Amino acid sequence: MGAILNGLDVEQLQQLSAQVQADPEAARSLNRWAARVRWLGGFKGRAYIRNHSFVIDEPADLVGKDEAPNAVEYVLGALGACLTVGFVLNATRRGIPIRNLEIALEGEIDNILTFLGLSSEGHPGYREIAVKAYVDADADEETLQSVWEETVRTSPVGNTLARPVNLRPELRRAASA
Repeated sequence: MGAILNGLDVEQLQQLSAQVQADPEAARSLNRWAARVRWLGGFKGRAYIRNHSFVIDEPADLVGKDEAPNAVEYVLGALGACLTVGFVLNATRRGIPIRNLEIALEGEIDNILTFLGLSSEGHPGYREIAVKAYVDADADEETLQSVWEETVRTSPVGNTLARPVNLRPELRRAASA
């Protein structure tokens, strides 16, 4: 095992970078991701991703049981997680030790009434997401700002939210159990 910085094996990170730089085709499998969500009744569901799963539910004021975050809250969590990973990656690549990192996110839906079928004004998605990074690290303000800008610019989840994505919805009838 190589030197550890920010909980990452620096040598392993460098080897991965060198491998995909030398053979970009080696990274092709890292471009595809998958998930399934199974309905559990009411507004509750369970997402299955690789060998992990998590529950989704609506808060009580949206007629859920409030047993888990809802989908739009998971979007905030996914963006925060992606920015956390990106910041640690970019800081580690620059040799910057991080003592503490927290990403705070707040989003505002354009018009929840469109989701509820009660309005045709606006849209049911986020209008804006505010993101603040709080970091304590061994680097000056300018360097940390540069790491943050690179992190935001290269965030897969951030880019997914900020750009149009082609959705290919398809409905298939399932056999009754």
